[in-house]
Amino acid sequence: MKFFTVFLFGLIYCLPLNAQSIYRKVAEYSCSCLGEKTTEELEALDLEFQLGLCIIGGIFQNKEEFDQTFGGKAIQEIDMEKFGEDVGIEMLSICPEIFLKFIDDYDEDDDSGFSGVELGKISGIEKKQFNVVNLESGDGSILKFLWLWDFTGSELLIDGSYKDKWLNVVYSNIELYDAQKATYVVFKVIEAIVEGE
Repeated sequence: MKFFTVFLFGLIYCLPLNAQSIYRKVAEYSCSCLGEKTTEELEALDLEFQLGLCIIGGIFQNKEEFDQTFGGKAIQEIDMEKFGEDVGIEMLSICPEIFLKFIDDYDEDDDSGFSGVELGKISGIEKKQFNVVNLESGDGSILKFLWLWDFTGSELLIDGSYKDKWLNVVYSNIELYDAQKATYVVFKVIEAIVEGE
């Protein structure tokens, strides 16, 4: 399980937002492929294995563009782990609900604290000791996230280009000591921000 969590965060940190189209096309195919699977089919096979099969299917579906992007190299000749990470981050913006299903299945036996993805528009940033990002979800509720470190998409917050955009905020639940309350409190900490729909 720890491998999957590291893999997921690797996805988030490895791909720039302006990814090449082969990654997007394979991600779209993979989302469709995983979306067609029944719960029983997904439980019968290892989820990582199933994702790998869907990614390979997406490569063959887009073989011409794959060959063009990688100069005609065979699948065995490229860094498939890096390719999978790049496809995974694209999948996060295309089908976050499928990605969450992936994560939920893995999280049952994990205490890593990874919680998920929330879609919304940033309504403001409170400048305190640590910045607090306020995200307004589709139903009008406001969720608060701590911005503690650099992450993929942090440039949207720094330059203010987050305004009036729907964003997927990937976060972890992290238990931190609150000196005012003299106890540990669980905070939502931003791990990545990806433009959403």
